[in-house]
Amino acid sequence: MRHAVRLLLLLPLLAVVAALGCDKATPTAPSGSILTISANPALVASATGTSTITVTGRRSNGSPLAEGTEIRLSTNIGAIDNLVTLNGSGVATATLRGDGRVGKATVTATAGTLAGGGSGGSGGSGGSGGSGGSGGGGGSSSGVLTASIEVEIGTSAKTITLQATPTSIESLDPVPISLLALVRDSRGQVLADAEVNFKTAIGRLASRGAIVRTNSKGEARDTLTFSQADLANNPSTVTVSAQTAGSDGALVSTDFNVRVLSSEPQAAFSCAKGTTNLEVIFSNESTGPGRASYVYTWDFGDNLSSNEQNPRHTYTAESQYTVQLTVREPTSGLTDSAVARITVPVSGACSGI
Repeated sequence: MRHAVRLLLLLPLLAVVAALGCDKATPTAPSGSILTISANPALVASATGTSTITVTGRRSNGSPLAEGTEIRLSTNIGAIDNLVTLNGSGVATATLRGDGRVGKATVTATAGTLAGGGSGGSGGSGGSGGSGGSGGGGGSSSGVLTASIEVEIGTSAKTITLQATPTSIESLDPVPISLLALVRDSRGQVLADAEVNFKTAIGRLASRGAIVRTNSKGEARDTLTFSQADLANNPSTVTVSAQTAGSDGALVSTDFNVRVLSSEPQAAFSCAKGTTNLEVIFSNESTGPGRASYVYTWDFGDNLSSNEQNPRHTYTAESQYTVQLTVREPTSGLTDSAVARITVPVSGACSGI
């Protein structure tokens, strides 16, 4: 008898525990719910690369599925977490990891659904979706919600292009060059996670020649810098290259020639008659990237000279004179000269090159 009383006292407690367990049950997607799935990137260059899989769950009215709704994931190539749960926005993410195999990985997301059924007859069980007499308990039917996407793993590069900004530099004041390589596959789609190697014969790369992987836009970036000593021999161009592995391990490469604007001055001048027959006005027309620091030396051909940029010179007699302008760039020591044979008094214009 005492055992019977104890059992009767325990029954309400068990009922409370059972009720609490129901309250903590995993949420289930209601009927009409929709799963969508996406991959970023959908093309993974490396056979051991990764892609972020995003699953979104929505009710039929567009609102997110309940937080904690379980989503099961599977893939035929690579590895992925087999169970994730939706957050408060109805979104869950997982990482697909390549396992060395090459091909198309089909990633599938599934979630259980619960659809309301009809009412059963008096004392009977509810039928799936039907209606019965009054007094019966509501029935239910369950299903599976699925969504799939394909991710290509181990795709090889078909083309690579290279851009340099700026496209030219001054040898006396070289600025950093930003390098941008863009990798595409055989279908013309940008290729993420491709391994790119930048090379240059002159200057220094920020990557120091190490592998740079492309981002989700197929882009790999590097920076090339120079010192004046790097350009002391006045090269006309600096060739930069970028290469990546194509199909069967063959290299796909491209070059870009950065123009180097020489610091060597280009001497030139013109002359005209001054205010008197014996006066000549000289106009310096020399060019070059370091013109502001150039040193000028004029030889007027009469044993007189000047270091002015645009001198006026008065000769002592009417005659012919050989005038020479020498331009020197002080940092590099490079020089250039322009010569003209003039007649004094000057009639019209004259020039020296």
